[in-house]
Amino acid sequence: MSTAAPAEATVAQAGELRLARLESLRAIAALGVLTGHAFLFGRLAQGRPVSATFPERLVIGGGLGVWLFFALTGYLLYRPFARRDFAGGPPVDLRGYARNRAFRILPLYYAVLVAVLVLQEGGGSFTQWSRFLVLGQSFDPATVGTVDGPMWSLAIEVQFYVVLPLVAALVARAARGRLTAAAGLLLAAGAAAMALHWLKVEGAATADRRWEYSLPATFGFFVAGMLVALTAVAWRRRPPRALAGPLGRSDLWLLASLPLWLLVVEDYRRIALAAVASAVTVGGCVLAPRHGPLTRALEWRPLVLVGVVSYSLYLVHWPVLDALDGTVAGWVALLAVGGTASLALAALTYRGIEAPFLRLRRRWS
Repeated sequence: MSTAAPAEATVAQAGELRLARLESLRAIAALGVLTGHAFLFGRLAQGRPVSATFPERLVIGGGLGVWLFFALTGYLLYRPFARRDFAGGPPVDLRGYARNRAFRILPLYYAVLVAVLVLQEGGGSFTQWSRFLVLGQSFDPATVGTVDGPMWSLAIEVQFYVVLPLVAALVARAARGRLTAAAGLLLAAGAAAMALHWLKVEGAATADRRWEYSLPATFGFFVAGMLVALTAVAWRRRPPRALAGPLGRSDLWLLASLPLWLLVVEDYRRIALAAVASAVTVGGCVLAPRHGPLTRALEWRPLVLVGVVSYSLYLVHWPVLDALDGTVAGWVALLAVGGTASLALAALTYRGIEAPFLRLRRRWS
């Protein structure tokens, strides 16, 4: 049986072609975070418990989408480094890499930050401005997790962008061209990060949000995607025979990830399983060559388009829900109203802020 991959469905994002399935994963992650936050806003406004039952934890569990975002970042950004170091790929232009990351993240981040500080934080304090402008909010207990809740993950993303070239160089130097050695090193780093997360977050008597929202304690989720990138390089060099069997069916990968996600929802202390689930989910979309109906459903155009604006949706939905808090009865109504408003605003911020800078990045590249 042939293991050749079929033609890939893509979507244009400001002139850049993206894999449709991965954009849909972004959409699912962003919509999951939106749903979880709408539930929390709605229940807290009513003074009711928010995680008493499994269905409630399942709704809140949409917030686990942030770990999927991290895995996608690890996969997409480490991929050119892995090709360079282990497959004879071209060198990575570090100046272009830094410029691309800055144009992708910072314009929208600063636009939303200024709007929220001015409109919802009464102009903001000196501490807020000084911490958030340099993405250092997670280092200060007075600002960590404040202003716009999801922004904590943007600070971590930028930190990962900065350390990734060094991490890639160290892995390549230590592995000396051996993919198995590189995978082992990344697994060890990921395990150490998960152990740190357990010690400082789940297992700590008093949780410190500065540790919870830190790169050292969340690095394992980026490693999940980096391992998928290494696997892609290895399988491109020598495809395993198992790809002709069940391993080559992307739907089986996606179905296999569901119990892992549910185990995390059942007990959030099993957060390490979210890294495994993220790797299996992303791997199913990029490693398995034979796509079934479940994988093809990820190419549904409306979902893909939500993925295109997912960064905007991720950043603007919290201020929208905050503005609507107390004006809409029930979290389902808040989700409907706030979700619609957030998607509309995300489309506007994408067209007005994200897309112009993405096109500028493309011209400069």
